Amino acid sequence: MTAAHSQTVAFLQIGPDLQMAKILARSIRRHNPGTRILQISDTTSPGLEEVDEVIRHPRTHANVMLFRMQCFAQLPTDQPTWFLDTDMICHRPLAVDGAPQVAVCLREFNRKQIFNHRFNGMDLSEHAGRTLGAVYPYVGCATRLHQTDFWARCLRNMEALPPKFFNWYGDQEALRNIVESGAYEVHHLPESLYACLPEHEGKGPAPYISHYKGGRKPLMLERAAQDGLLDP
Repeated sequence: MTAAHSQTVAFLQIGPDLQMAKILARSIRRHNPGTRILQISDTTSPGLEEVDEVIRHPRTHANVMLFRMQCFAQLPTDQPTWFLDTDMICHRPLAVDGAPQVAVCLREFNRKQIFNHRFNGMDLSEHAGRTLGAVYPYVGCATRLHQTDFWARCLRNMEALPPKFFNWYGDQEALRNIVESGAYEVHHLPESLYACLPEHEGKGPAPYISHYKGGRKPLMLERAAQDGLLDP
């Protein structure tokens, strides 16, 4: 690492489809030229040319969320480090008020929606009838850490959860549990600014990052084309 790097952005990218991760990396580089960009991956997935380094870990199971947490927990955060999902586009220099050790994305959209406790055939009946905001008040797509063992503590919490959470929702379970434990002073990153869904853009201040989760990939590709982030 050189002194020119003011911060780090890390994301998990596994599998052969690099398109979204490439768009994310290019958007980060455009607006944050002094940022070190890391692809966290397994030992077989292709690496991105757009990143500064590919950090690989052996993968011994098929649970994506658990693998991501295991990888993130091993990454030093000796400088401000952003952990992002790949289905995102950065629009301006990443910044946060103050110098928090832990900053997590606070859910703002669909908070009053009843949580689907049968998502993907899962049995999450312990959350039946509760709102999404009550069950998962923090979104795992955008987190900023600095000099902290926050991910390591989240990993220990996640590994103690029932295995049904290892592929879905386990990161949000652990985020909620560790934030609410009071072990850290936590700064909130509003979802409308740091993970804004495209249908909510224009309703408030310009977001730092847009989030194209779920079936919004066509919208991500459309925005990437407008911003000149796609291959010619």
